[in-house]
Amino acid sequence: MFALRTPKGKGKEGADVNKKKRRAKKKRGGVTIDEEAIAKEAKPKEAKKAKPKGEIRTPLRSEHTVDVDFAPDRATDAKKLQVKVFVEETLRKGVHGLVAEFKGMRRMNDFNLMTEFDVGCLDNCRVILHIGNVQYIHANYVSTPNSPKRFICTQAPLPKTCPDFWHMVVQEKSTAILMLCNFIEQNAKKCAEYFPTQDGAPLSFEGDVHVVFRRQEMLIFPFETKIRVQVTHLDVSVPGQPIHTCAHYHWLDWPDRGVPEADLAPITLLEKIKDSTTPIIVHCSAGIGRTGSIVLIQHALELLQTNQPLLEICTYLIELRKQRNNSIQTEHQYLYIHQVLLLYLKQSKYLDESVTPYLETFTKDYYKATKGF
Repeated sequence: MFALRTPKGKGKEGADVNKKKRRAKKKRGGVTIDEEAIAKEAKPKEAKKAKPKGEIRTPLRSEHTVDVDFAPDRATDAKKLQVKVFVEETLRKGVHGLVAEFKGMRRMNDFNLMTEFDVGCLDNCRVILHIGNVQYIHANYVSTPNSPKRFICTQAPLPKTCPDFWHMVVQEKSTAILMLCNFIEQNAKKCAEYFPTQDGAPLSFEGDVHVVFRRQEMLIFPFETKIRVQVTHLDVSVPGQPIHTCAHYHWLDWPDRGVPEADLAPITLLEKIKDSTTPIIVHCSAGIGRTGSIVLIQHALELLQTNQPLLEICTYLIELRKQRNNSIQTEHQYLYIHQVLLLYLKQSKYLDESVTPYLETFTKDYYKATKGF
């Protein structure tokens, strides 16, 4: 900081000049500047004890602050340094800070005034169909660190768009489909029945499109969880194309505009399909809320796997919204992403033990904030 000094005058005339200069207020760029106040503020202050590099101050429920030591000498492991920014900023902001951050992020539409499918489809990364008689489908390619077309985020198939959906699956050679909604939610139709859910006759659609049931099982999680994911193996045939085989993963209990129990279930699901070399098709009802949550978690995982630093999630959400309009609908979904990633980092030994009490505080506040959603 630079201290402002007023030239010393001599005699009465000099004293008057100095007095006027100290009280003078000038306008610079339309802003009134009180030089006397600035000079007073600029006086040298008693030196404060230097804070170790990397230390953060994390607000808790009270107005007091606590220090979380992330100094390099404590976190020499490369894994801990890799997630330093994400962990520090998440714990510093806390649940209430993240909610405020999410609400402050510019969105193009008011979700309270929207119908389920009243979400614009961005043209810059829209999927264009080359199979069938229709080119348009409400779907966007979404990139991650591993691929410019890692995901295709789309809305739930409608009765008239089921053939288009399967044309997209075959065209993109997608071997994994994630369905994060149910056919009916809160007594409202959310998704057309676009695939057979049990053995029997295949489902057929306009344009000689046929989907055949092969087998079905439940995804096995290596830990106790309430989450249920049903895996259905399908064969798809469309005119002029070879029979295409894919796996359909149906998350059965993720509430609309809400969040499931925060555990490592999404990590396990994404681990199951991580070897897919073609776009992973993921949808919920509108294809932005639950869908965006899964995409952001995968984005973070790929950063870790490629030894890149994990920064604040808001940075990645802004980029996601440039590819899939209005991704992440609620603050609860935004919090869910952070909570899942913190749990994963803890289990995978990315966190220093000193973080544990603040992680517990964050988790406690998370469950209070998302209770009933």
